[in-house]
Amino acid sequence: MESVKERLQDLLGFEPLIVLSVLGAVAYVIYRMLLRKVNPSRHQMIRKLFAELLSAYFIFVFFWLLQFLIQNQPSMLERFYPYVGMVAAGFGALVLVRITKILVFEYLFYKSMTAGVPVLLVNLVTLVFSIFLAAWLSTSVFGVRWAPLLATSALVSVVLGLALQDTLGNLFAGVALQFDKPYEIGDWIEVHGPNGEVFVGEVHEITWRATILFGFFDEVLTLPNRLVAQSDVSNYSARKKPIHRGLNLTLDPGADEVKVKEILHRVLKETPGVLQDLPHLVMLREITERGALYRLFYPIVHYNQQYIIVDDILMRAQAELKKAGIQTSRLRVEALAANPVK
Repeated sequence: MESVKERLQDLLGFEPLIVLSVLGAVAYVIYRMLLRKVNPSRHQMIRKLFAELLSAYFIFVFFWLLQFLIQNQPSMLERFYPYVGMVAAGFGALVLVRITKILVFEYLFYKSMTAGVPVLLVNLVTLVFSIFLAAWLSTSVFGVRWAPLLATSALVSVVLGLALQDTLGNLFAGVALQFDKPYEIGDWIEVHGPNGEVFVGEVHEITWRATILFGFFDEVLTLPNRLVAQSDVSNYSARKKPIHRGLNLTLDPGADEVKVKEILHRVLKETPGVLQDLPHLVMLREITERGALYRLFYPIVHYNQQYIIVDDILMRAQAELKKAGIQTSRLRVEALAANPVK
């Protein structure tokens, strides 16, 4: 116990208190000076993290002062010093971990002021740092030697690896997805699974285990990271370019082509949700016994609004063509994306 006491006394000098105070102040200065433009939800998140940091810091300071006061007191109080010192060291480590978490969040928020950031990266950095810090503390205070323990725990590692196979697979798949970045939070994607299933939604979060999507009707889709990593992913928000969609209209072959194109161009121009600063295309593709096939191409911004826009175009086109005395034999929608990313 004497050796533990001596190690704690060496560890809990004035330096840890000064270093933790300075790091906490630096994190707060970064927040106040560089992150003033982040959205309110992020301000709320960072303030919550600082509140948690302050609570851990005050507890650390209390036990640090307590261990400093009793380390040279009579034997009755000095007997409790190792326990008080270990609590102080533990809360000091917790303060350092929380500062690290705040700094990682601040870095990600600064790199991306508007788009979401994946909590997976923050949790992963925090976990790895916590493991190294716990190993260092156990070695510094109790003299634990991890190399022999790790060498003799091969069987335990194999058992844990088999038991956590799916969890670890999803974790490493999530890390790989973060490095490859086929999508980011806020992107609309289609995930074409290996068995032919298709999942569509807006990326809401990337966690340890899964990628969470919000569908067209705000339904929550939770896809294991391993499934996503093994699937074809089409990203319709990549490079922030407009998304192009298309319609096939089969009309009366005897109708005036110029008049038809004029009507369809007017419909695209008047439909809300269709971008007007980019060209619209109306082309006569073929004339068969079924009718004259016209194809419309038009750009939109919001992927989740595409079906509402299609409905509006079809209703307007049907009404305008009917008013002009032009019969439609078939209308067909074709989804044509300008920027899919695999």
